[in-house]
Amino acid sequence: MAKISDRVLEQIKARLALSEVVSDYVNLTSRGGRLWGLCPFHEEKTPSFSVVDEQGFYYCFSCKKGGSMFDFLMEMEKVPFGESVRMLARRANVEIEEESEHDRQSRDLKETLYDLYEKISNSFHYLLVSSRQGAAARSYLERRGVARPMWERFNLGYAPSDPTWLYSFLQERHYSDELLATSGLFSRKNPRYPLFVDRLMFPIRTWQGQSIGFGGRDLSNTSKAKYINTPETVIYSKKYHLFGIWEALSALKGGRDVILCEGNFDVLALHQAGLDGAMAPLGTSFTVEQAKLVRRYSDRMKILFDSDNAGQSAVKKAVVIAQGEGIATTVLNLGSSKDPSDLLQSEGSEALARSLAGGGIDGFHYLVQSAINQYDVLTSKGKSAIFGVVRPFLDATGSSIERQGLVKELAAVLDVDESSILDDYSQQRSSPPKTAHAKEVVATTALNPAAISVDLYAMLTLVNNRELFVRMRQKLAVEQLEDKEAQALYDVLEEAARQGGVTQDESILQMIADPQLYSDVAASFSLAEFKLEPQKVLDEAVGRIALRVHERQRSSIRRLLEISLHDGSAFEEIEELLREKREIDAKIADLKERLERQ
Repeated sequence: MAKISDRVLEQIKARLALSEVVSDYVNLTSRGGRLWGLCPFHEEKTPSFSVVDEQGFYYCFSCKKGGSMFDFLMEMEKVPFGESVRMLARRANVEIEEESEHDRQSRDLKETLYDLYEKISNSFHYLLVSSRQGAAARSYLERRGVARPMWERFNLGYAPSDPTWLYSFLQERHYSDELLATSGLFSRKNPRYPLFVDRLMFPIRTWQGQSIGFGGRDLSNTSKAKYINTPETVIYSKKYHLFGIWEALSALKGGRDVILCEGNFDVLALHQAGLDGAMAPLGTSFTVEQAKLVRRYSDRMKILFDSDNAGQSAVKKAVVIAQGEGIATTVLNLGSSKDPSDLLQSEGSEALARSLAGGGIDGFHYLVQSAINQYDVLTSKGKSAIFGVVRPFLDATGSSIERQGLVKELAAVLDVDESSILDDYSQQRSSPPKTAHAKEVVATTALNPAAISVDLYAMLTLVNNRELFVRMRQKLAVEQLEDKEAQALYDVLEEAARQGGVTQDESILQMIADPQLYSDVAASFSLAEFKLEPQKVLDEAVGRIALRVHERQRSSIRRLLEISLHDGSAFEEIEELLREKREIDAKIADLKERLERQ
C-alpha cells in the first residue's frame, strides 16, 4: 500500500476526537483535566488509562501502553496501520487519495449498502407504525406483549405482502439492478422478488449502530421458514454480529450484565423487563467472533437459551467458547417457561424480571450437572463420559491455576483421584491436531533466512533447538513478538513443552496449521544455520527484541511528558514519568552496550 500522506492523518485528527474513538470501547470519566477509564489492554479495577483529547494521545499508567487514535484502533481491532487509517477515514468522511480503483469501488459499494439498509430500515419502520399495511403486524406485536417503546428502540418494521413493492420503491430511487442483486434483499433466483414478504422486520445493527441486515418473522402463516435472515453480503456476516448489541451498548458501558439469549423476541422481552444488556446470535450458535465482541465490554455473561434440547446444547457450546475468550458465564433458568418471550406474553415483564432475579449456576458447574443428569456417576463408564463433556471447558481455560482448581472440583464430584483426571486429560491432549495443509494445496513462498524478521529467526532457531525453549521463554514472552508467524510458532513450542517436550520434527510439523509457517519450519529443519551456536543467536535476538520494546516505551513516555508539562499535570505524576524514563534509558544503554560486545 502506498504511504498515506500526513495531510490525510491531520484531516482525520481534526474531525475526530480521540475520546470519540476510545469511548466506543472504554467508559471514560473526566478527572483532573483528563479522561480516565479502565484499561482495555489488561485487567484492572482502578482506572489508570488516560486520554488527552487536546494532544490526541492515550497512555496507561499500569501497563505503559500509549499512542494515538490509530495505535488504539490497531490494538483493539488487531488490524495494521493502513487499515486503522481507512477505518477512521471512513468515520471522519476523509478521502484517501492513493487507494486503488478496486479499493475505491469496494468502499463505494459498502457505503452505498450501508445507506441503502438504513433507508430501507426506516421505511419498513414507517410501514409498521404508520401505514394501513402494517395493521396486522402491529396487532401481532401487541398479542406478543411487545410494548411500543421497544418498536422504537429496535426500529422494528414491516415488509409488505405485495412482492412488487420493494423493487419498485428502490428503482424509483435510482438504485441499479446490479447493486440490488448483491444487496441481500432479493431472491438469487429472481433478482426482482424480495427476500422478505409479509414479515415483521428486525433490523440487525453493528455495535456502531449501522443497519447491515434484517431478520424477518413470517406473518402470512404460509412460508416454510418462520424466520429468515439476510444472507452474507459485503457488509454482513452473521458470525461477527449480535442482534441487540447496539441497543445494549449504553447499558453495558454502565456496568449492566450481558445476557445472551436465543431469539430476537427474547431480546425484546428482556429489554422490556429492564434487563437491557440482552442480545442474541443471528440464527446460528454463539461464535468466537461474537465472544470477542462481548469481551470488549464485559468479562461476565449470563446465558438464557430455550429449555429444549437444542437450546441446552447451544448453552454448552456457548459456555466453552466464552471460557476460551476469558468470559465468566452464568447459566439462567426460567423454570417451567420455555423462553423469555413466552413468559412475557403470558405473564408480563414484571414476572419475567422476577423469574431471573435469583441468579443462576456458573458455566462449569452447569456442564458438570448436565453431564451427571445424562450419565451414571456411580459407574466407571459414566465417570469417563462426564469427564468427556467437561473436558472442552478445561481445554478452553487459559489459566493453569484455574484449570487445576476445576480438576480438583471435578475429582471430588466424580469421587476419583485428581491424578486420574489429569492422566486422562494429558493423554487426550497429546494427539496433535489435524491440519488443513494435508487436504489442500496452498501457495507458499520459499524461506529466505536473510529476509525474515529477527522474531521469526529466533523462533526458527528455537524450534531447531527445542531443549532451549523452557529456559528462553523466561527471557522472551510471546507479547514481545511482532511477527505473526513467530507468535504462532511460539504457541506451538509452548504446547509442545506442556506435552513434556516433543522430540520428533515430524510431530512438531503436525502441530502447525498455517501452510506458510509449516513450509518455513520444514525448510529450517534442513538448514544448518539454524543449528549453529543457537544460544548466541538467541541471546542476541532477545536483546534486540527487548531493545525494540524499550525504545517504544521511551517514545510513549517522552510524548506523555510533553503532554503532562503542557497541561500542568500534578508534580507527582510528572515525577513518576521521569523516574520511568530514567529506568528505561538505563536499560536501553545497557542493552546497546551488550549487543555491541556480542
